[in-house]
Amino acid sequence: MKKMVKVISVIIVIILFAFILNSYQVPKRWLINLITNDERIDKIEYVSVYSNGNIEMIDKFKSDDIEIYTADSDCYESYISDNEVLNKLKKIVLIDSDGNTVDNDEIITEIFQIAEEIKHDIWKFQIIMDDDKYFVIVELNVNWQSPCDFYEYDQTQKKLILFHRFDDVDIIGLSLTKGE
Repeated sequence: MKKMVKVISVIIVIILFAFILNSYQVPKRWLINLITNDERIDKIEYVSVYSNGNIEMIDKFKSDDIEIYTADSDCYESYISDNEVLNKLKKIVLIDSDGNTVDNDEIITEIFQIAEEIKHDIWKFQIIMDDDKYFVIVELNVNWQSPCDFYEYDQTQKKLILFHRFDDVDIIGLSLTKGE
């Protein structure tokens, strides 16, 4: 009987502990609103991205006036070293939405150089400019998946900060204002 009471007590403690952990939520801070096009179902979605990595569907909004630049597919060469896929920057070529080559500057060069540290084959690479802020979309070549990592480029720390990993989407608009 004492054994049974101990077992039940342990189970209750485990359940309570699991309940407490499950009810604890990481504080979230709003980061950005995005307009995405889900390539699998060709559906436009409006989402807010939060600091804890979560996204939330929101009402339709108007995108800021942004520029989306796409890198030439030969900008990076991937190779394997110590069982890791690494990237080597070969050249920097960005194309705007009209098909014109974009002039390179110091910030764009930094972004390309920092992206060399990504440890997967880079399939698609885009830079979005919204005033003086830079965002980067990196689609990775990962077997049968199409992860699309959305980063903000931190110009002070000179690093890419991952906001969210999407699957098989294009980012076609964004807003830096919360606009609830």
